[in-house]
Amino acid sequence: MSKHDPILLFASKFLPAATAKDAAALYAWCRRLDEITDDPNANLLTIQQRLADWEQRFDALCSDQPVDEMDASLAQCLNRNAGSLNEQPFQDMITGMKSDAVANRTVATIEDLEIYAYQVAGTVGLMLLPLLDADMDRARSPAIALGKAIQLINILRDGKPDAALGRVYLPQDMLASEKVTNEDVLNLKSSDGYRRTVQKVADRAHELLLEAEVGKAALPGVGPFFVQIIVELYRGYLVKLQQMNYDNLNAEGERVKISSLQKIAASGRAFYAIFSPF
Repeated sequence: MSKHDPILLFASKFLPAATAKDAAALYAWCRRLDEITDDPNANLLTIQQRLADWEQRFDALCSDQPVDEMDASLAQCLNRNAGSLNEQPFQDMITGMKSDAVANRTVATIEDLEIYAYQVAGTVGLMLLPLLDADMDRARSPAIALGKAIQLINILRDGKPDAALGRVYLPQDMLASEKVTNEDVLNLKSSDGYRRTVQKVADRAHELLLEAEVGKAALPGVGPFFVQIIVELYRGYLVKLQQMNYDNLNAEGERVKISSLQKIAASGRAFYAIFSPF
């Protein structure tokens, strides 16, 4: 987990040990699926076949026939949470990953982008809710909103590496309205129009973070604190993007990042937001 997403690793430290173990099993499954889709050394046909194989592996572990120890950990997680954790979010995530296994990946509209964001990240929220003993009816929408916000922000963080993979996730209609072409994005050409498009998607991510923040009260125990930490951490990325004038194509390194000190500060803000009497 630490190699791929230190934010989730950092936030998971605030979960009870048993819950963190199940969350780690979920994350490992999701991360391995992500690695299949993003393998830079595999061609599209290979990736498509691996995704089909992964879908079969999931069906097998759901039948208590795991292929390896990581699959076995997820099978145990599903069994421990039987009745509340179902197969649908996993299947939806596979569907989202399959949509990436195409040449010249693009997304038509912000609505389509949010569907994709639900499939590859909002589903994670639905997977985690049973582990937190949440009221599914009340917590479902905020959990999906949080996952979608995380994915939109990660897309904005990954402008350069996605361009290297030939992917343009910013909505085509929004780019066209700013006279920005896919070739511009793939060539890392950051114009005023491009940066305005990034800002519009960032604004939508901010709205989704607010929706998740308001709905966190539906979670029991440490759930609200866990959500608030993630909200504050991902707000940190939005602040960083704003400071960069939304130019994510010329960011230092491969991804837009925040420092360890900023993560600690975000945790402090989360603690204050949850436990302050005022």
